[in-house]
Amino acid sequence: MGVTTHALSRRSGLTAVERKRMVEARITSSFGWRIIHWLGSLRLALLLLATIAIACAAATIAESEFSTKIAQVYIYKAPWFLVWLGVLCVNLFAVTLTRWPWEKKHTGFIVTHYGIILLLAGAMVGLHTGFEGNVTLHKNKPPERKITVNRSIIQVESPGDTALYVMPFDAAATRPSPGKNRVFEVPRTDLRIVADDFSDNLIKEESLVPSDSGTAGILLRLSSARLNQTIDFPMVLAPGQALEKDFFGLARLTFQSTLPAPKPPGGTETQMVFGRFAPVVQQAEKSSGVSVSLSADGSKVVISSDSDLAATYLREEIFKKPVSLAGAVVTVEDYWPDFEMREGKPATKSADPLNPAILVRVQTPLESGGLPQLALAPAQGGARWQLQGRDGGTLASGLAVPGKSFATGWADWQAEVVESFPQSAVRTTVVPGPPLAKGETGVPGFRARLVSPAISDAPPRWVPSGEVTALTDGRNVVRVGYGLELRPVPFTMRLLDFEVPRYEGTETPSNFIATIEFRNNATGETQTGTARMNHPAGFPGTLWANLSGINYKFSQAEWNPKDLGETTLQVLYDPGWLLKWLGSLAICAGITIMFYLKPRNRSA
Repeated sequence: MGVTTHALSRRSGLTAVERKRMVEARITSSFGWRIIHWLGSLRLALLLLATIAIACAAATIAESEFSTKIAQVYIYKAPWFLVWLGVLCVNLFAVTLTRWPWEKKHTGFIVTHYGIILLLAGAMVGLHTGFEGNVTLHKNKPPERKITVNRSIIQVESPGDTALYVMPFDAAATRPSPGKNRVFEVPRTDLRIVADDFSDNLIKEESLVPSDSGTAGILLRLSSARLNQTIDFPMVLAPGQALEKDFFGLARLTFQSTLPAPKPPGGTETQMVFGRFAPVVQQAEKSSGVSVSLSADGSKVVISSDSDLAATYLREEIFKKPVSLAGAVVTVEDYWPDFEMREGKPATKSADPLNPAILVRVQTPLESGGLPQLALAPAQGGARWQLQGRDGGTLASGLAVPGKSFATGWADWQAEVVESFPQSAVRTTVVPGPPLAKGETGVPGFRARLVSPAISDAPPRWVPSGEVTALTDGRNVVRVGYGLELRPVPFTMRLLDFEVPRYEGTETPSNFIATIEFRNNATGETQTGTARMNHPAGFPGTLWANLSGINYKFSQAEWNPKDLGETTLQVLYDPGWLLKWLGSLAICAGITIMFYLKPRNRSA
């Protein structure tokens, strides 16, 4: 550093003029000091801090507009940001050296800067070596050995040695596109996987196809004009059992070899409704509570219930089509424009609506709590169908053929058998779904194809998260899995018990208590931990492990009200915790020294 600097360092203190001269002299005479003063300059510090502030602002916007992953990949965990923080640490260290030789008045300044360095170092260590994940444990099931972390990967099964190879790949953050492909080499082969597109909402579409080895199948289509919606249900006969599907919780769809014998519905009420006279009602044991009225010209029908529900329909639109209201099914069975009785039977005098009348059948189910059902069975050229009420009673039946729809009685839903094959199978295809609204989440995935030296135009397939997809070029097959990483840990976790205490007199949980057994893989030793609300369990849980941050913390995250033998725990592992804690403590101590323990001014 030079003789002058060494000599001055032995003095108890320097005046402002002396220090200024000393600094100028060592900068002039020493290249090393010039570098130190440049690295510790205010200009460099302002540049670093301004860049980091802009980056943090951009990360905040990216996190709110896109996702946390985008902010992490492009900013917080990006190599350039790590380097920038490292340069900031060098700047903070260099600025303390520019104060050399240190005096008592520099203590707070130095402690504060070294505290910031420790804090940044701890943040970088925790960010790049720690993780946050979750694990779902089940009581009376084998222990878990892996933790699901928020890091996306792909697993490739190489046909060269049938081994699984793991590669980091976050398709949502680094989105592949036709102009920006992501290429992965398949180990021990000359094959490549080329990802050329991404979707954050992949859905599965099922279609009915002929199959020489299949069974009878139909493609059932349900459509609603009011909702402007059409839904297809490919259904293939399952040997020995009925295929059953749920229709949005409104009804059940079944496909079976034969239809059950018709069963009388819960209650049937017949009403002869006139446009200009009072109706004549022939009811069952209990009134349906449904009243029907006809306009004077016979064009409109008003259906109402004793629960104040009412709806108006054009007679032509609902003629012979079941209409549901308040749990009852109303069907206009017949219509006479100019009603009269002829030879004991209803008839019409003319085609003019002079005395319009309709015959209405009202069916009310028994209070069984079941769902309505549309049962189908294969038939020549189509399928036989049978509508059943909530009590299992048969409401209507018929033959469904392509091009001819029938009313289900579930609002305005119409059903049609579009296709039928004596031998068929259901083919499932993964395709991008409609765009998601902000805040909604779907199944993400990427589109990829297998490329070999001989074949480069193999058909692409979508690879959804959480599933294994087989890619082929016609000769080779490579199985690819995409999803979150399952990180192994040096111990196993087993749920011994899970309790959900309630507040007295209510069903509201007051706490969640998970008792977990940890087993060290290396030593075989076991220990028990308890995770309560706001009180995590830890492994290994020793004093040093807690102080240093080399400790896995388990906190209650989710629970299954339908299965109290299951719980999901959040897992936090942060090796940089001690550095961050010491850095924060040093910053507080340095600020206290600077502002509250300042030495008295010494005259020059």
